[in-house]
Amino acid sequence: MLLAERPLPLERLEEVRRRRRPPRRWRLPTGWPLWAALVLYPIWWALGLGAFSCIILAIPMTSTLLKRRPLRYPPAFGIWLLFLLLNVFSLIMLPVHAPNTTEGSFSGRTISLVLHFIQLGSATVFLLYLVNMTQQELPQRRVLKWMGALFLVTIGGGYLALADPHFQFNAPLEYVLPHGITSNVYVHTLVHPAAAQVQNVLGFSAPRPAAPWAYTNLWGNNLSILLVWFCIYMWEPKVVKRHFRLVLVIAIALVPIIYSLNRGLWIGLLFSIVFVIFQVAKRGDLRAMFYVLAATACGAVLFIATPLNSVVHQRASHGQSNDIRAFIDSQSFKGALESPLFGWGDSRKVIGSSQSIAVGPSPSCPLCGAVNLGSTGEIWVVMFDQGLLGALLYLGFFAAVWWKLRSNTTLIGAGGRLILLLSIFYTFFYNNLPTGLILTMLSIGIATRGARADPPSVAGPPTDRALGPA
Repeated sequence: MLLAERPLPLERLEEVRRRRRPPRRWRLPTGWPLWAALVLYPIWWALGLGAFSCIILAIPMTSTLLKRRPLRYPPAFGIWLLFLLLNVFSLIMLPVHAPNTTEGSFSGRTISLVLHFIQLGSATVFLLYLVNMTQQELPQRRVLKWMGALFLVTIGGGYLALADPHFQFNAPLEYVLPHGITSNVYVHTLVHPAAAQVQNVLGFSAPRPAAPWAYTNLWGNNLSILLVWFCIYMWEPKVVKRHFRLVLVIAIALVPIIYSLNRGLWIGLLFSIVFVIFQVAKRGDLRAMFYVLAATACGAVLFIATPLNSVVHQRASHGQSNDIRAFIDSQSFKGALESPLFGWGDSRKVIGSSQSIAVGPSPSCPLCGAVNLGSTGEIWVVMFDQGLLGALLYLGFFAAVWWKLRSNTTLIGAGGRLILLLSIFYTFFYNNLPTGLILTMLSIGIATRGARADPPSVAGPPTDRALGPA
């Protein structure tokens, strides 16, 4: 007769279960590449990898996208693909000499061209990555928090520039790259961390905030995009403390914004205020209208009662760069008319300057003349490199996305539309690469995710009330 098996003690049974349980493998949280790109950007900047961090992090994003089927695409994505395809076709014009230009060095053109294609590809990957993340995997509010954190870092960089305009150091990357590469002015600016660009804009040397971005124009472009998402993240109905914090942060940000001497940024922020007032009035939100008007009034008082107003007055009376911009822009447009369908494949250096065709580099003025066409705005470099057709596709993509988002009445939708309008405006004054286009694409991704509903099986918890419909 077989004896019945004696049951194992509870302690012994738990030990057996632990042995049978497969070992846990450590995994990075979903969305970590985006977190690393936004929250850890100051570290990338200090390493000299700020302009290349998005390229590096686009690799794991691409790996994630390759495992997903089917992929989701943002609105009007076909227009963007046509623009990318035109970039490839325009390479046939590289050997052709563009009128009134010099070719530049072979190494310089090669570096610029390779970076251009990699940066465009990285921006596209960032867009697709965010669009294909569900709300459960990567909640909308978490992305806004990361964007807001980078906004605060940008404001901190502005104050660093004002406190120590000459703050700079050699990044680790500079010790690794060959001297032939770092000697390129464009590359050196990208890999060499500096708090400010000290320029003679007001008739004397004055610091213009740049940290943690390479150029002061990038600082202004990126700040205005990040400011929109910071405001939306901080805005929560009936939470007065958050509202006062928001107004306080905006007031603090006003100082480096004014001292940036960035007229495009100033106009963009004024337009943003008008846009917000219109949207708030349209929604009938009296509380929000009160805060917007109160913040505007406080900003006006701060501006009038402090030396900030004299800075703006001095900047308005010193428009030496206007002639330079007009000359470069007109030469870019003329070059586009010479090759309207394919452009010239890459940028070239214009002969002469706004004063005379004979003006060029000299020992006393190495940067005189020989300026890169398109250096005064993204639309001008696109127009010269890919022709009038390229400019039409580039602007057409942003305009088409804006049109698709017009029915999205949430704060997320309004923020996306505002950033698209700002991006179209800034493209005439700022260059979007390497980071401005990334933030614009992420903004499109945020707005696109806010306009869709994930399937019930994967949908996460409802978003914050402030992000819901009006």
